[in-house]
Amino acid sequence: MRKEKVMKKYKNKIRLANVLLDALYELKKAKLQHLRGKLEEFSHKCTEAVKKSHIFYAAVNKGWFGAAEKIKTMVNRNLSDFSYNLQQFKNLADSEETKLPKLADIFADLMQIEDEFGELNFDFEAKTVSVTTDPVTLDDIPLGSFEIRLSIDETSKLYSDSPYRVIAIEPNPAGSDSNVTHPHVSSEKLCEGDGHVAIRKAIEQGRLCDFFTIVANILQTYNPDSPYVSLDDWEGISCYDCGYTVAGDECYYCEYCDREYCSQCSTYCQICDTTLCLGCSFECQDCEQPVCRGCTATCIECEESVCKDCLTEEGLCQNCEENRKENSDEEQEKKEESTEPKASPAVQPDSVGETIVHA
Repeated sequence: MRKEKVMKKYKNKIRLANVLLDALYELKKAKLQHLRGKLEEFSHKCTEAVKKSHIFYAAVNKGWFGAAEKIKTMVNRNLSDFSYNLQQFKNLADSEETKLPKLADIFADLMQIEDEFGELNFDFEAKTVSVTTDPVTLDDIPLGSFEIRLSIDETSKLYSDSPYRVIAIEPNPAGSDSNVTHPHVSSEKLCEGDGHVAIRKAIEQGRLCDFFTIVANILQTYNPDSPYVSLDDWEGISCYDCGYTVAGDECYYCEYCDREYCSQCSTYCQICDTTLCLGCSFECQDCEQPVCRGCTATCIECEESVCKDCLTEEGLCQNCEENRKENSDEEQEKKEESTEPKASPAVQPDSVGETIVHA
């Protein structure tokens, strides 16, 4: 019985080795197609440069100096794209030719993976192969074990996308982002850093044991210069407004929107001391102090909202109160003027102002 189990295990590994060999063939084909695409881009840029060269030559000969200057500007603007495409093509052309491994080499590599990681998991239906790492602890923060899962059908996309995922088995994600399960893993994708070239070569050459080992070693290390979330902020809380991560005892809970904020994005009501975010707070137009919605009232005159402390007993804001007082004073002055006694017109004495007529 044990012998049959061992034979079945070997048969499955031989079958997996054949699947991997087919995938490596497709990957090599994809690499050459990628090189062809870069060559076509470079050739297109060269053709454009030749066309602009002829136009520039004609513009100069005919004395169209304005047009020549415009063409020169266009060529100068395209130089960066030209250089980029040239470098991309050169990098691919200079890379060593990838020789496909033999079936026996892939089989031996699969056996070595089991020796290194204890178990090799593969799913023929989903065409995935995976291993589980030892528990990862960085700066006394336990992150648990990770499953490194390579999708065999996705290896042909190696030059445009990652064909593998890093899945937290017992996740202890960052407090500010549940998608970050490791300082260098976000949404199950690893930031490879300096390991990018080594990982790509290992997959190209079918050295899966080296591939899994490189990824596992990256997971056991921490680069403080390029984390998705710093370990210092791992257990912190992200401010809903600005995204800044703060410690749990340094965040402020807004009782109106039910979210947490940092000290720079929060305030409190000057009347009832309720904690507020800046978006839920209201600045009184009279005293210019932040208050909550529950501590505001509407002026019966102008219908503007002010804090309750700035509303008079008559239900007026300070501005309307001042206007009413000024109007009242003006009416009082007019009333006083209308009640003052008027002076009688002067009566002229007899014969004053009369003209003497002679007989």
